[in-house]
Amino acid sequence: MKKLIIRACLCIVPFLIYLGTVLYVDVFNVFHRDNIRITDAARNDNYIKTRYIIDNSDKYNSFILGSSRVGNIPPQGLIANFEGEELHWYNMTYPMGCPKDNLETVKTFLENGVDIKCLVIGIDEISMYNTYENNSSELIEKQYQEYEKSPLSFWYKYIMVKPEFSILSQVISQDENDAENVSLFYEYGVDKRNIDISEPSKEKTMVKSLGCGYYFEERSESEPINAIKELKEICDEKGIRLIIFSSPVLESTYEEAVSKGYIEFLEDVAAVTDFYNFSGLNQYTTNMKYYFDASHYDPFVGLKIEEIIFADEHISDVKEFGAYITKDNASELISYLKGE
Repeated sequence: MKKLIIRACLCIVPFLIYLGTVLYVDVFNVFHRDNIRITDAARNDNYIKTRYIIDNSDKYNSFILGSSRVGNIPPQGLIANFEGEELHWYNMTYPMGCPKDNLETVKTFLENGVDIKCLVIGIDEISMYNTYENNSSELIEKQYQEYEKSPLSFWYKYIMVKPEFSILSQVISQDENDAENVSLFYEYGVDKRNIDISEPSKEKTMVKSLGCGYYFEERSESEPINAIKELKEICDEKGIRLIIFSSPVLESTYEEAVSKGYIEFLEDVAAVTDFYNFSGLNQYTTNMKYYFDASHYDPFVGLKIEEIIFADEHISDVKEFGAYITKDNASELISYLKGE
């Protein structure tokens, strides 16, 4: 019996050491949601941020939603008041966020007592092809709602992730710069580079598209369009100010997206809600200096977006950066984009 216990201990101890290492390294930061560590690995921001807002339901009442690109909508250009209400903003940007993800986030907030006053939602070519199901199968993108469905299944998947020792060294060596990014994460949801609104000056060579999926063939059954429609219905019912804008997608990525149905996607968006259009070939999307990479525009561009969407008057000319699109001028926009 004594030998059996010793053998059992010899088996259990290595397992406990391994489990402890997995939990400590925590590649996706899900086990450290209250005190994230800054590493080269991508966090599961959908889960971490949603839990954070639920745990602090009275702290914020206005949110930025979308893919990782809206992470470059800086706090400097956000309005502080709307119709007498003081607004407190948090940027919910999470990797590959799609309209269905955003819809579920909003519904979860409302179910947990978050009093939402204003929503700004960025859509892009990722929105036209990515789905909730796609994201739920990826550990970086798995939604908080999947945790709600089955906490045990959710945690099991992250416990099974092998620890990356390159990440371990970064976890151990967190410095002052990392601490500043952690503080900003809990203040506004982004890193320092996402709030640098100085105009980029370094010229860059245009890079290739990172790739893009196709818009759904059955447009009437489109998940993103139905999600955007439901979001609008919820906001109308709850008295929430909803602002939707199409991201200024870099020229090379935009051209691929257009070949796979992006203009048709924008046409369908216009059929269910008004939005600000920053898509197309313009002074920003055709100049690589305004982008970090083939996907993410610079916060300087994000500030320009804010100046337009919070302006007292709309831009009516569909050829202009940030034109306000309604059912009345949607066909004009589509014709113009196709003509480009």
